[in-house]
Amino acid sequence: MTVAIFAGLGLIILAGMLMGCSILPMKYCTRWKWENVWLAFTCLAQTVFPLLVLLATVPRPWQVYSAAKMSALVSALLLGFGWGIGNTLSGIGYTMLGVGLGTSVVLGMTASLGSLLPLAILFPGRLRSSSMLLLYVGVIVMLAGLSITAQAGRWRQRGRPKSEITVEADIQSFGRGDIRIGLLVCIISGVLSSMLNLALVFGDGIRLSALKAGASDFAAVNALWLPVEAAGFLATFVYCSYLLTRSNNWSLYFSKGSGSHWLIAAVMAAFFITGLSIYGIGAARLGEMGAIVGFPVFMSTIVLTGNIAGLVTGEWRQSPRIAYLYGVLGLAVLILAIVCIGLGRARLS
Repeated sequence: MTVAIFAGLGLIILAGMLMGCSILPMKYCTRWKWENVWLAFTCLAQTVFPLLVLLATVPRPWQVYSAAKMSALVSALLLGFGWGIGNTLSGIGYTMLGVGLGTSVVLGMTASLGSLLPLAILFPGRLRSSSMLLLYVGVIVMLAGLSITAQAGRWRQRGRPKSEITVEADIQSFGRGDIRIGLLVCIISGVLSSMLNLALVFGDGIRLSALKAGASDFAAVNALWLPVEAAGFLATFVYCSYLLTRSNNWSLYFSKGSGSHWLIAAVMAAFFITGLSIYGIGAARLGEMGAIVGFPVFMSTIVLTGNIAGLVTGEWRQSPRIAYLYGVLGLAVLILAIVCIGLGRARLS
């Protein structure tokens, strides 16, 4: 292995660790409601920071958008909005199930559908090819891993008093949500979150327009990220604004001690956007191996980091031993599935 490959893998692992920890600080925003935290986090992560990155890396960005095909712009916005709904649901699911279990379910579904849907839409003929076998195996293994992980969550819930179990996103009861509702929310989130991959495929005309304007390969992707993420933020803004208005909690943003919570939201956003950017750099360092090992290493690191963070912060405290055993087994199966899906994608590229 060359130094460039080692450096690329190191960057991808670092990116996965940052992404896996990006939700963890939300646990400590106890003075805010869930909708306060999620709106502040997504506003920074999906509009402010991407806009700053775009202005810093892409020459004449507004000309890039005016020159891009209208179909690419519309696709990026509509699919980004769909992904935003999934992203909003993921925030609810993470709060109910905890960082570890929530990350496993959401990313498991996203990895599976995010790989299959573009192929089914763009290249339906490939679905019957022998090259798809490993991808199908990965999806089947993923479903098995999700089933085992869900059972771990059920065992964990059995070890808790019913009075501690909530049926909504409540930061005060982080990770103690009803397992059935939490799983349903995370599964729907994973399905909708797979639209992110479709947005990058059908909105690729924006990236090509940025390349023609003189942007580098890395910077050109930033031109595509902004409309996708901004449209995704719109979905979050609508829902969280409704909750904040209904409960009259807008004032919490300006209450005593809110400065620390704004800082926490900024840290979450910084972890998210930095992890995304570092992954792009690391995958580029790997060259052709980026498609083969980059994706599974990135996804596996996120899932593993999220589960370790959840374990360290007490999400599995007082759970029966069988819950731990199912949790470890489910995690191992999920990582195996991600590796299979990554290798399967590489064979088709």
